[in-house]
Amino acid sequence: MDVNKQAIANLGNNVKTIVKNENCSVLMLNDTTGEGVMTVYQVMPGVMICFSDIHMEKCDSEFELQKDRRVFCLDHCREGRIEMEVQPGVFSIMQENELRLDNRENHKGMTCYPLRHYHGVSVFMDVDEAQQALDEMFHGFSVDISRLRERYCNREKPCILHKDEELARIISGLYQKNLERPEMAASKEYYQIKVVELLLYLETMTPEDCSETRPYYYRTQMEKIRAVHEKITGDLSKRFTIEELSLMYEIPATTMKKCFKDVYGDSIYSYQKRYRINVAASMLVRDENREIREIASCVGYENPKFRGISQCDGCFSGRIQNQERRKVGLICQKTNRKRRIAGLRCCFAIPMAVNAGWGCP
Repeated sequence: MDVNKQAIANLGNNVKTIVKNENCSVLMLNDTTGEGVMTVYQVMPGVMICFSDIHMEKCDSEFELQKDRRVFCLDHCREGRIEMEVQPGVFSIMQENELRLDNRENHKGMTCYPLRHYHGVSVFMDVDEAQQALDEMFHGFSVDISRLRERYCNREKPCILHKDEELARIISGLYQKNLERPEMAASKEYYQIKVVELLLYLETMTPEDCSETRPYYYRTQMEKIRAVHEKITGDLSKRFTIEELSLMYEIPATTMKKCFKDVYGDSIYSYQKRYRINVAASMLVRDENREIREIASCVGYENPKFRGISQCDGCFSGRIQNQERRKVGLICQKTNRKRRIAGLRCCFAIPMAVNAGWGCP
């Protein structure tokens, strides 16, 4: 078996193959805003599993299916956000712990990563080839992949499933095996079982069982929300209220708050607070001689005792004094898939804060 996605679809000029062997390919996705790595395993004829680790803000997808190819894809987001144009001027957002079922017919165009990172897994099936392989393996497979594709992908927009514990359990097994034993030769049969398990489970349910009517945002709304993000993160010495932002960008406050949270994963107020903390932490690391007072002012805290930083939801604890500067720092801990600044320690771990998507400069 040879991993050859190009035989099924044109991936585009911004995707390059870095490493390739009989069972695995490592692809590099490049854009001016960053890069991404996709590790693709061929688990059986017509079925590939792709682990994606993306660190960029956006990219132009040139993905296009070859003529007469029918595919059925399952995309799971483990961490981050992915925003795709599912129709001209209409955007869909997939969040953490959601599963998207897609036929890849509208996969070409701009893809955005609002948190500047995305980590997930995709199961990519060529309908005819995968069906033949499974029929031979089981001497007749009970699931008709073509009908399954029609059931979940007969809409103009992708079907997104969430809050399903059984699906979460099956998907978690893919991540666990990839971390424990990434070498495909020892894990191929395990992945085959997981693909079969996913298909059998999807056969027992309908899109209505655990799908939710999710909002789709139009280009004008997305442009305004991105402008709001740029405004609140551009000059941290200035503060803006919800009412001011609503009037500034001519968008109702309720709509703006909901759309911002869907895109960036947090409320406007909480996002600003976390962003300020991460920027301050980054400045502490880069310039040891810079006064705490100056750093506090740069990120919008004018209180001479810096309580805005030191008492901000427990993000910083204890008293920060200039003479103790070389003894203290920040440690980023991961709790319930969220990064948070946990306290003062003797070393800095700011790169983890950056990877959490809060965009420290």
